[in-house]
Amino acid sequence: DEHGGGAFQWASSESERRKLWAARHGTYYASLALRPGSKGIVTDTVVPISRLAEAMTATAADVERCGVVGPIFGHAGDGNFHCILLVKEDDPPEYVALLEGINERLITRTLAMGGTCTGEHGVGIGKKKYLEREKGEGAV
Repeated sequence: DEHGGGAFQWASSESERRKLWAARHGTYYASLALRPGSKGIVTDTVVPISRLAEAMTATAADVERCGVVGPIFGHAGDGNFHCILLVKEDDPPEYVALLEGINERLITRTLAMGGTCTGEHGVGIGKKKYLEREKGEGAV
C-alpha cells in the first residue's frame, strides 16, 4: 500500500493458473475499452527487477504529463512491463507524436537502466532502430 502496489496473486492449481492467464491476456482488450475505437501500440521492455518500480513510475508520469491514455501492467517477477498507448485512426499528428515520444523516452530510459527494448515480442520493424543502440554496431 505504501508504494501503490496491489495484492500479489499466486496460482497453486491448474484452474487458478488458467484464471490468472485469462486476466493477463484480457488486459489488452480492457485497455482498449478505456478509449473506445482505439487500437493499442504495445510497448515491451525489460529492466532489472531492482529498477522495475522506478521504470514503471517514470513511464506513468510521462503518460500523465502528455495527457494521453496508456495503461501499464507487467510481469513483476522478470522485470518485463508493457505500456499500451491508445491511438485512433483520426487522431491528429500531434497526438501521435506524443505517443511516439513516450515510446522513445521509455526505451531510452530502459536502456539507461541496463534493460532491453524487447522482452517477449521480439524485434521487428518498429524496434529495429533501437537494436543497434542496445546491442552495438553490427547487431542489425
